[in-house]
Amino acid sequence: MEIIISNAAVNNGNRGCVALSLSSMYIIDKILNAKNIPHTFYLPQSGYDQKEEHMIRAGDVTLKFVSLMDITPLTVKHYIKNLIKYIAKWKEYQATKKVYKEADFILDIGQGDSFADIYGKRRFDWIFSQYRLGMKFKKTYCILPQTIGPFKDPTILKQACIGIDYAKCVMTRDRQSRDFVKRLLPNKAVSEIIDVAFFMPYKKKEFNSDSIHVGLNVSALLWYGGYTRNNQFGLKVDYPLLIHSVIDYFLAQANVKVHLIPHVVGGERHIENDYAVSYDLFEEYDHPNLVLSPLFLDPIAAKSYIAGMDFFMGARMHSTIAAFSSEVPVFPMAYSRKFNGLFADTLQYPYMADMKTQSNAEILANIKQCYGQRKDLKEMEHQRMHTTVKERREIMETKLCEFFGIK
Repeated sequence: MEIIISNAAVNNGNRGCVALSLSSMYIIDKILNAKNIPHTFYLPQSGYDQKEEHMIRAGDVTLKFVSLMDITPLTVKHYIKNLIKYIAKWKEYQATKKVYKEADFILDIGQGDSFADIYGKRRFDWIFSQYRLGMKFKKTYCILPQTIGPFKDPTILKQACIGIDYAKCVMTRDRQSRDFVKRLLPNKAVSEIIDVAFFMPYKKKEFNSDSIHVGLNVSALLWYGGYTRNNQFGLKVDYPLLIHSVIDYFLAQANVKVHLIPHVVGGERHIENDYAVSYDLFEEYDHPNLVLSPLFLDPIAAKSYIAGMDFFMGARMHSTIAAFSSEVPVFPMAYSRKFNGLFADTLQYPYMADMKTQSNAEILANIKQCYGQRKDLKEMEHQRMHTTVKERREIMETKLCEFFGIK
């Protein structure tokens, strides 16, 4: 069975995007291995630009995939710009086209939340290029659990509807996305699942029990005001000021170690690099109880570190999913409806901030309250993991078996 997993990054500093890719392959691999079905994964947006086989250890299994050259021009201008590359790498280009022609299925993870125009038209065009290729080569298409929408641009919304309607199987990771699709396409079957990173394996890192370990993920993207650097996401809070207030509060508590835990990392300074912002904060405070976590080489290492915390806060959604799914009391700091759809609606988990509607003072007060109630948060997470999350995984596995035509 030849399977393309599209819009799935592996060689990428965004550990959340990579978590989605690994978790998707992990789940599908488990299903097909249980049925003794040979299969090959192909990832055209892996971050590697040539056809070669890779192996990644994920819990008790070794995942194998073949990277491909990305041949999806966004526009005619983009195609012309890349024409020299296509000619220079003609064999790679043809090899990728051959995979698309011969593939049995395309399953798309959409980088989790990029089937929308929240990040701009160019990002959506790049995501939607896989739908166009699926339609061009008449491939059976599955939308893996992800956030769908929002859309402000009516032209982009129209394209999105065409793509959703084409897919044989549509799964969302939250109720808001499911309801959104049903409003757009009332006759389209759509299943509400959950974010696949809930199922990513990990090995809990143990820390000294003499201290209370509080984890904080600081989003560089929010720190700088989004890609526009002008409060792109319409936050009510002053995010840098809020982060300083949170750090100040916990460093003033007895017996607490604060861990700055970046979830988008890289070796260069750029607007997305959480590690650079966390490093600057670490240097600014120069405090014995402020810890800068390692630069994680993969999302499993990040989740394993987060699993060792006693309390966690974060604005990168997959850092908070790592906490919740390892049953660490977590306080998500939402900047878009993807948080609300997942935590408030699907998980019925009320302990979170909405930075678009709440003030700095309100959020800090909520953090203090949740920190004091962390035993209650942990109990709720345990209950949700053994009911809601478990049930959604079973539904997803059933839907994938139906999609692949296996019993």
